[in-house]
Amino acid sequence: MNRMKDGLGPGTIAARAGAPPAEPAGPLVVSPEFATAYHQDLDDVAPVRYGRWGHRSADHLEEVLGALDRGRSVVFNSGMAAVSAVLLALLRPSDRLVLFEGGTYYETRQIADQLAGRGIEVQVLKAMAELPAAVVGARLVVVESPSNPLLDLYDLREIARIAHAAGALVAVDNSVASPLGQCPLDLGADLAMCSDAKVVGGHHDLVLGHVSSRDAELLTALQDWRYLHGGIPSAFTCWLALRSIGTLELRVQRQNANAGALVKLLATRPEVTGLRWPGSPADPQYPLAARQMMLGGGLLAFRLPGRPYLHRFLRASRLIVPATSYGGLQSTANDIGAWPHLAVPAGLVRISCGCEDTADLVDDVRDALDKAAVS
Repeated sequence: MNRMKDGLGPGTIAARAGAPPAEPAGPLVVSPEFATAYHQDLDDVAPVRYGRWGHRSADHLEEVLGALDRGRSVVFNSGMAAVSAVLLALLRPSDRLVLFEGGTYYETRQIADQLAGRGIEVQVLKAMAELPAAVVGARLVVVESPSNPLLDLYDLREIARIAHAAGALVAVDNSVASPLGQCPLDLGADLAMCSDAKVVGGHHDLVLGHVSSRDAELLTALQDWRYLHGGIPSAFTCWLALRSIGTLELRVQRQNANAGALVKLLATRPEVTGLRWPGSPADPQYPLAARQMMLGGGLLAFRLPGRPYLHRFLRASRLIVPATSYGGLQSTANDIGAWPHLAVPAGLVRISCGCEDTADLVDDVRDALDKAAVS
């Protein structure tokens, strides 16, 4: 992976996420700061603090996430709180918001629908070719790449080039790739948004989000929004995220390896069609993935012959858990046909590869496919 802050790799930054400055007989890890009220410095030297404005646990987490994103970070109490802050803090009535139909998380689209009723023009594009005309006079372009759950990719460098030439900002939802799989700021984005309940948190036990940028004015606007609207995550959540980030690279590397191994197996199965994984040379968008992603990630999607067939496969698997969300230690799967907002072929499934032993996971999926075929 690419080198980051001070020449350090992302694994080093992640592993040292919870390390405070060294002091004689001091602790090796930080502890959560639970205070919401602070002594006021009557000499006006120290900053005035209050728990809703921020706390040291959030400061520690923002430092690490900012380093991983190669910018500076603002943390929020959920991924959707982070997205909401970007949309609501930066857009005003008569502004235009540009989205991609296939590259927008469905709840982000729901927020956009609400904004459309409040004087903000929302334009939803079906293809990249529509962007040059749509972005003229626009304030903000938002895109999710890779998209969830279909894993479509968008050319982030080209989007940034076109948008910036027209004076628009670009915000990228980087939740699927995570900061270790893709760096939107290096690709020209003004803002990188991430739901840290997924890959970054990685244990299915916290809800958190963040936005990173290199633009001080944008960061100030997001911080002010959080101060006023109460979007600060708790100290314990921030500390738990820091603890989780310590193993982030280890988890991401294993998830990526497991996805690659499963793709090799699935490519040999006649009942599997429409296989998508950005890290596979056989993926139709692999050339783009190779240009802008550092890893293919732990998510893959494919189609089995109908939902009953898919359900037989999931019931036969011992290691893949049917569950919402992705990015955790355990491999999970979503029957995408059950999602009311998506019209997809029956039998389409998204698998989030966990950190199980690769051989065990491959054997389990092969066995489950065999059982589903004869049931």
